[in-house]
Amino acid sequence: MKQQENQTRKSSLKVWLVAILVLSVSVAALYYGYQQRQFSAPQRLFAEGVKQESLGNTTVAEKSYRDIYQHYPHAEEAAAALLRIGKIWQYDRRDGQRALLSYLQLEHDYPESPLVLQAREEAAQIVKYVFGDYSRAIEFYQRLLDLKAGHPDQYYYEIADCYFRLENHPQARIELETLLENYPDSPLASNGLYRKGGIWFLEGEIAKARQDWQTLIEQYPDSRYRVQAQFDLAKLLEEEGALEEALQGYQQLEGFSHPLLLQKKIDHLKQRIADKKGAI
Repeated sequence: MKQQENQTRKSSLKVWLVAILVLSVSVAALYYGYQQRQFSAPQRLFAEGVKQESLGNTTVAEKSYRDIYQHYPHAEEAAAALLRIGKIWQYDRRDGQRALLSYLQLEHDYPESPLVLQAREEAAQIVKYVFGDYSRAIEFYQRLLDLKAGHPDQYYYEIADCYFRLENHPQARIELETLLENYPDSPLASNGLYRKGGIWFLEGEIAKARQDWQTLIEQYPDSRYRVQAQFDLAKLLEEEGALEEALQGYQQLEGFSHPLLLQKKIDHLKQRIADKKGAI
């Protein structure tokens, strides 16, 4: 009898131990699940935002991104959320001012984020091409250069273009010279050299313009600006009265973007040469 009671007592204790163990595991699992849900909330919100964007629901998408920034500002997704908000305002809603504010907020709140580079690029594009504020755009591109990352050749080119639009031709030329000196293999180099020659021409430095265009033809034979440089050199010869040389230059052009204009030039020069010979 006593042995039976001991066995019953042991069985009850075992049941209690198992129950306590199961309860402990359950509580731990619930707590872990809660932590996991809290940890992944920004990720879920970000994924939902991307999904809604793809469906064209930019209002819902923006709300998801803004929830991340407001409720989980220290999450990895917070900076990316601000970038996506900026792009919604910039490209979907065509509101440059609101987009710019979002990009500047990203830079202010997350200065160490690798997304600062992209935010600054988008901000510079807005200031230059949407607002047309070329003086301020120069500052934005200079700040991009300060990062020592991204596409510095592009930034120098944009700065030069801003100065050109501000009619500060000498400074535009200096920026192009910096581009050409530091990034001679840049896809923008031939364009920069062509534009530098054009600035020399505007400044009345015809010999220097001719030199830049000739250098372009020799160093960048595959550039689409080569043909334009050849056309401009022929035009210079025509204006200087070297009609035979100008005609030869026009006739050697291949792939010129305005063939009717080119043919008109050739016909006009032939007539001038014929008239000149007839007058002798």
